[in-house]
Amino acid sequence: MRIYRPQRRTADGQNVPYSRFYAELRTADGRIMRLPGFENQRLTESLGRNVQRLIDCRASGETLPQDTARWIETLPQHITAVLARWGLLQGHTLAAGKALSEHIADWKANLLARGNTQQHADLSARRVESVTQSCGFKFYGDISAAQVQQELAGRRKDTVDAAGNPVRGMGIKTSNYYLRDLKSFCRWMMHERRATSNPVAYLDTMNARADIRVQRRALSTADMQKLLDAARNGLERHGMTGSERALIYELAATTGLRVSELASLTAASFSLGESPSVNIQAAYAKNRRQDNLPLRADMAGLLRAFLAGKMPSAKAFPKLNNDCSADMLKADLEAAGLPYELDGKTFDFHALRHQFISSLAAAGVHPKTAQQLARHSTITLTMDNYTHVYRGELDKAVDALPDWHMPKPEQARATGTDNLPVNAVAEPTHRAIPESENRMARSGALLRDKPWRPVASSSVNAESGTSASNPLNMRESCDNQGNWARQDSNLRRHKPTDLQSVPFGRSGTRPFRDQ
Repeated sequence: MRIYRPQRRTADGQNVPYSRFYAELRTADGRIMRLPGFENQRLTESLGRNVQRLIDCRASGETLPQDTARWIETLPQHITAVLARWGLLQGHTLAAGKALSEHIADWKANLLARGNTQQHADLSARRVESVTQSCGFKFYGDISAAQVQQELAGRRKDTVDAAGNPVRGMGIKTSNYYLRDLKSFCRWMMHERRATSNPVAYLDTMNARADIRVQRRALSTADMQKLLDAARNGLERHGMTGSERALIYELAATTGLRVSELASLTAASFSLGESPSVNIQAAYAKNRRQDNLPLRADMAGLLRAFLAGKMPSAKAFPKLNNDCSADMLKADLEAAGLPYELDGKTFDFHALRHQFISSLAAAGVHPKTAQQLARHSTITLTMDNYTHVYRGELDKAVDALPDWHMPKPEQARATGTDNLPVNAVAEPTHRAIPESENRMARSGALLRDKPWRPVASSSVNAESGTSASNPLNMRESCDNQGNWARQDSNLRRHKPTDLQSVPFGRSGTRPFRDQ
């Protein structure tokens, strides 16, 4: 290998050196290859060594080392073009020399081939191109995760325009969409063997719920009626009459259809017979599944009158699209005297889908049924993100709690003192223990708490202290401190709190067994 700088002769006969250095390489069959390098001699020497290693690998048929494959992805286009002309780049290594815009165009074509809609493919490719062009990436090897992160963070910041008006930055949810599409593009590059690594694989999406701009709300029944009446009696907006807009709002609020799904409906999508329903094609559904949703009887009647005379293939709402849906709903909200944003939560067109699911929850529909009607993959998405509490419902829920205010208790009595002052001394009181109570029930806590009746003096044997209701010949007494104790015929005292042993005849005690 030889590194040199060639010279060229000018018109006046002087020799002027080239700005770049060249690397002279020799192939296995003895051919001499000259590769244009860089203006820096050391960089050109490093380039020559790596290219010579590539030549040797191709000549011997060995597998290209991983570090060499990654190095090829970082080469500028003019060098990869020369290597491809020499036949040294094959497969994904040859793709490394293509411009990033060409790879994005191929990825977009692949999205269409996999069954995605033209709108989805265009939007995804436009997002990837926007990020890569803003970061200045020309080739796939130029993609840097740190630069992508900084670019998206800058787009999320609020700014001020030239007139001094505040300009809202990109929302977190939208930022996540940009990152999601870029990561999808890089994974496709690896699957197609056009790249050996995913430079943005470690980047994670942010928590979109922390962004207050994506918080939506549901209207009460009265407010929803105000919106429909205002739209029905309003002027034409975006090529749609007031009755058509009211029908669209009501259809979205009773089926949960998204604006793109509503725009895709044709007259043939509706079945308005005995069991009315609407059919959603998989190409336009977010979950890419064909679904058939039931319709209310009154909604079927409105649709029957609206679609009368239309061809089956004609669009049901030809003027409806994503661009006009937000503006026309905001104008109808203003006409109805309803705020677009309230308590940090907005009511945009997608909020009609929230209205549908929240109305199901308020009507007591089972959560699993609501999940299937919403066509959600998990019940958590249905209950946490799309189910809202109407204004005033929290107050009603709190008012429905029982009244726990009890009458003030009377002055507490000192146990065992028979209404005497606490510091007074009372004679021990003897009380009979019912035979129906077992040994566990005659524990100290029960004896202290249960108001046993005093035994009549005529029923107690004066000598032995026994009675008909006390066959075990036991008595209970209370000392001055309110502690109860048992006495048997041998006058042995046993504390009722001692659960390890109980009196058993005259011979002694035995261990207590759990019943």
